[in-house]
Amino acid sequence: MKKVYKNIFGEVISKAKAEKLDDYHLYYYEKDSEVLKEIEFLTEDEIYSISYFMSHDEDEEQVVNYLKEKSDLFDIEKREAAGDFIIATNKMYSLAVDEKPLISKTVFHYDDPENFICSQILDNETLKPILERTTKCWYTLDENGEKYAAIEFSYQEDGKLELAIDKTPNPENDLDWQHYEYSTFNELQNRMTTDISYYKTAVLLPETVNQEC
Repeated sequence: MKKVYKNIFGEVISKAKAEKLDDYHLYYYEKDSEVLKEIEFLTEDEIYSISYFMSHDEDEEQVVNYLKEKSDLFDIEKREAAGDFIIATNKMYSLAVDEKPLISKTVFHYDDPENFICSQILDNETLKPILERTTKCWYTLDENGEKYAAIEFSYQEDGKLELAIDKTPNPENDLDWQHYEYSTFNELQNRMTTDISYYKTAVLLPETVNQEC
């Protein structure tokens, strides 16, 4: 494993400088590659939490046992391709609270793996999505050319849209934001040049991908 020390702003620093800071992050990369496997979040040289990126050939139980030895708080992420999208399944453990993890699925466009378009919390027993705990985002560029979540969507228990918050009139001032519900979704769609029907319900993936939420 290759170790890289970073400050809380993501800037690479030396080990000596890191150990003088109250908070820093330690990144582990697979040997001779840029594949990130693990991030340790440290406070006063003690591990506060860990993010672990699991590959498909790893045994999850072994990974969990390995992480338990290091921290009570850790998150395991596993990514898979689905057409033009990436689905990340996350299991967040907080052992001081519960042995069972909080499980979620997050969807990204394949060409934009940083900005999620859908995030769902799953029921721990059934592994079915809790639809009212689904969030979706539609992105565009601001006047400086920076991508931002221009419309945020939340959903009801039956999976229908509860509220769409459109920030495009003025991203900096929430008094100018516009609000839409399931019954007025077509008004929002009519303002758009692209099809945003995916955002009308809490379905995990667009219909072009053969997978249901």
